Amino acid sequence: MNHLQLPIPEYRRKGFSLLAHACALYFKNIVPILFLTAIITIPVEAIKNYYYFEPEDGFIYMPVNSMDSVTSLFFLCVITPMIMYYILGKMSGNSSGIVLPILWGLRKWPRMIVYTFLHGIIVIAGFIVFIVPGFLFAVWLMLMPIIVSIADTSRINPMTVSRDLARGRYFKLVGYAIGGYVMVIVLTSIIVFIFSLFVNQSLITATIFDLCYSLFNQLVTIVLLLVFLQVYTERNDDALNAMNQAD
Repeated sequence: MNHLQLPIPEYRRKGFSLLAHACALYFKNIVPILFLTAIITIPVEAIKNYYYFEPEDGFIYMPVNSMDSVTSLFFLCVITPMIMYYILGKMSGNSSGIVLPILWGLRKWPRMIVYTFLHGIIVIAGFIVFIVPGFLFAVWLMLMPIIVSIADTSRINPMTVSRDLARGRYFKLVGYAIGGYVMVIVLTSIIVFIFSLFVNQSLITATIFDLCYSLFNQLVTIVLLLVFLQVYTERNDDALNAMNQAD
């Protein structure tokens, strides 16, 4: 894929080694990841909860309110390019601090909104028409947020690139996604258990939980980044081998 705007290191880890490396990157950089997540999540979720939080509706510590989709689409999507910029800087040995990832996220924000919306429409339409196309579209577009975050989308179609990268790797991508989300579910379940036992339901605790949920989801973001790097490296290796055989 051409027109990459961020450094892309070679990456050849696979399977559990890739998932373990994602966890290592996540927890090693948890403080800056928390900061980048919090500066967006706290004000957005606090405002949302101020207007829509109703503790009598039941168990509040799960993001099921319809407004969560709105906040994710228009605001929380900006976190992904911030995390991409920061983690790629760490992996390439060019530590970028905190300011540059924030500026990069703001630069990518409008395009993240557009492609996040398109992603949701395509996947939902696939599930409405037939169940199987919905799953296919979800996997084909799984890497699209990563591509939008690191590539010049004015010169490529991220949906096409994501589909091309997923071709022939359907079950591999599904496996990585399941692995990432299982880890998020485990972390979220621990927080839910703690909150349900020791924390009273309130606007503040709901916002704190929303922050934790957004923070845990960055682990999936890092998993998908490493999957993208692995697939990108694999495709480059295949292209190089094809050229050598042709010579």
